[in-house]
Amino acid sequence: MKIIVVSDTHGSKSSWDEVKAYIEDADHIWHLGDVLYHGPRNPLPDGYDPKSLAEELRKYSIDYVRGNCDADVDIMVLGLPEMSRVVEEFIGDWKFVMIHGDQLDESDEVGFAKYHDAKVLLRGHTHIPKIEKKEGVYIINPGSLSLPKGGFPKSFATLLFDDEHITAIIYSLNGSKIFEEVLSL
Repeated sequence: MKIIVVSDTHGSKSSWDEVKAYIEDADHIWHLGDVLYHGPRNPLPDGYDPKSLAEELRKYSIDYVRGNCDADVDIMVLGLPEMSRVVEEFIGDWKFVMIHGDQLDESDEVGFAKYHDAKVLLRGHTHIPKIEKKEGVYIINPGSLSLPKGGFPKSFATLLFDDEHITAIIYSLNGSKIFEEVLSL
């Protein structure tokens, strides 16, 4: 099984077009928020076209988490009945909790995941990719598809499942690996 995790597209249709080649064989797509609007603190991303991006995203089955830049009108334009701030998903014995992360300080990540009894916390918001393990909890941030920070390129994550493990890989949009880690229960 293959899951693609993206975050912080901020209305960039051109960045979505670049990641499409990687999602064609995905079983699931999870978006960690800040989908259409760039936000008042951010510059306009390359290829900013939220209307076209919304039309494109409606072609896919995507599980969304609501970010701090996602307004009610964005949810309506995406054709969604709602967009939750926290989403829990189970894949086999693995429990994931997803949050955009604007209300979550880095020091709170482990506690938040443990409160939800999750082995993996998926979060966005910082625009900085990471895969790390703290106190038995894996924390994965795919970075940003449109407005990367911290000197990183535009990025996304893949989760590849086998019987006992998950291989988590964060890729740049040109296909080079930024981080890779094998997750074990």
